[in-house]
Amino acid sequence: MKTYIKYSLIAWLLFFAIVSWVIFEISDLPTSVFRTATFVVPQMVIFYINLVWISCVLYERGHKIAYFGTLAAMVIGHVLVFAPLDIYMDANFPLDVPHFKDRPVHLVYIGRLVSSFPPIIISALIWKSLQLSRKNKESLELKNKMLHAETKALKAQINPHFLFNSMNNIYSLSQMNSEKTGDAILNLSEILRFVTYESEKDRVSLEDELKQIKNFIELQFLKDDDHDNISVDIAKNTSGLQIAPMLLLPFIENSFKHSNVENKKTGWIKIKIDIQDNHLKLDLSNSATITAGKKDGVGGVGMENVKKRLSLIYPQKHQLTIQQNVDTYRVLLDLTLN
Repeated sequence: MKTYIKYSLIAWLLFFAIVSWVIFEISDLPTSVFRTATFVVPQMVIFYINLVWISCVLYERGHKIAYFGTLAAMVIGHVLVFAPLDIYMDANFPLDVPHFKDRPVHLVYIGRLVSSFPPIIISALIWKSLQLSRKNKESLELKNKMLHAETKALKAQINPHFLFNSMNNIYSLSQMNSEKTGDAILNLSEILRFVTYESEKDRVSLEDELKQIKNFIELQFLKDDDHDNISVDIAKNTSGLQIAPMLLLPFIENSFKHSNVENKKTGWIKIKIDIQDNHLKLDLSNSATITAGKKDGVGGVGMENVKKRLSLIYPQKHQLTIQQNVDTYRVLLDLTLN
C-alpha cells in the first residue's frame, strides 16, 4: 500500500502541474494555481479516502451498503461545496475560454458530479489489484506450507523404512558371524547420522547425498566378496550443487532389493550418476525379478513415494523414465538442480 501511495502522489503532482500549465495559457499564474487547486485537490482527497479508508474499513469487511452510501455522501458533498466555488471563480476569476463564459449553473453542478467518478474508479481498481495481489501471496504461502508438510511426511516415511532394511542387512551378517559386521555398523552409523540430522533439511549438498549412496553400496558389498556383477560409476564433480535429501538413495536401494544380485549368473546392477552443469543424470538398471519395481511389503513405500517427492519438489525440473521388461528394470532420471 505504501508503494502505491508514494507513486500515486507523484502522479497527482504531475497532474496538478499539467492542469496548472494548461490554465496558465489562458490566465495569470495565481488564477491558474488557485483554480487548479480547487479542481485537483478535491479529486485527490476522494481518491485517497476511497483507497486507504472506506474500501478497507467498509467494503473489505462486507459492509457494502455503508460503503456505497459513504461514496454517495462524499460525491454529494463534493458537488455541493465546490460547484458554488466554481460559480464564484467564473464570476471573479474568469478564464478566456468560450465554453466557460456564461455557462449555465446546472452544467457547473454536472461537471463537478462527473469529475468525482474518475478518482473513485481508479482508486477502486488499485485497491482491487492490491487485494488480488495479497490473496495470491497468501495462496502461494499456503501452497508452500502444504508442500513442505507433504514433503516432510514423505521423508518421514522413507527414513525409518530405509533404516529398517539396512538393519536387516546387518542382522544377516551377524547371523553368519561375519567379520564384516563391524564395518557394516560403521557404514550404517554414517547413514544414520545423515538420515537423522541432514534429511530434515530442505536441501543438502549433492556431495553428501552421493556419499551416502557410496556408504550404502559399501554396506551391500560387505555381504559378499565377489561383486563383479555390480558396476558403479558416480561422478565426483558435484560443483557445489544441492539436492533434496534422500531422493536418490531409494532408487539405489530398490535396485539391490529386486535385482537378485546374489545370483552371480543372472543377477546384476549398473549404476551411473553423471553431473553436467546443473543437471544430474541417473542411469540405473538391474536384473528384474517378478516383483521388481513393485511396492515392498513394509509400509508400502518406495518408488511411488519418490515420484511424489519429485513432483512436489522439482515440478517441471525433472524427467523420470522407468522401463521394465521380463528380465531388466531401468530408471532414467534427468534432474535440474539449483
